[in-house]
Amino acid sequence: MKINRNTRLIGDKVILVPYRSHHVLKYHSWMKIPEIQELTASEPLTLEEEYEMQKKWQNDPDKLTFIVLRKDLYESCQSNDKIEKEIASMIGDVNCFVSIDFDNEDLYLGELEIMIVDKENRKSGFGTESIILMINYCHKNLLNPKVNEFIVKITQENEPSIKMFKKIGFIFSKNITAFQQIELKLNVDSIQENSIFANKMYSIDDSY
Repeated sequence: MKINRNTRLIGDKVILVPYRSHHVLKYHSWMKIPEIQELTASEPLTLEEEYEMQKKWQNDPDKLTFIVLRKDLYESCQSNDKIEKEIASMIGDVNCFVSIDFDNEDLYLGELEIMIVDKENRKSGFGTESIILMINYCHKNLLNPKVNEFIVKITQENEPSIKMFKKIGFIFSKNITAFQQIELKLNVDSIQENSIFANKMYSIDDSY
């Protein structure tokens, strides 16, 4: 999305940066991993197709994407080159797809996705903080259209992700039996009442 093409979000544990061409090679290597393909329901692309996809996402009016960096790895990297530091500290990505609610065309949904690639980086709070930063950013900055509700679709067997989203404040919405998924939702009206979002301090750098 163009709105975040120069925006960096800095949290306690992660730094979210817009998906750029220098991230593609490592991202492409992730998407060759069978477990990641299964978790993301994705088919592998050629490297050329991956570069084309990055360009599309950067200009897509409905898809907001950030690459997730581990803040401690970024800050401890010995290189003085920003690109090298980012590639060394990449651990995943977080996305928000904006669409009309087909049950109520006056409402817009933000469908969230989070991918933390290596198991050693899971269950350490990186995914949770990335989702919180993304929701806060979308809630405050996506104004046309404005997201009315956030949703997430998770395979029924993915208990860690279900537990993470429920801890943030998402509630059960429905079963999607055809894909063996459940849908959880978070209404934006509850965000300001939720201390998880109100107490999450982060900074925004729009000069990235």
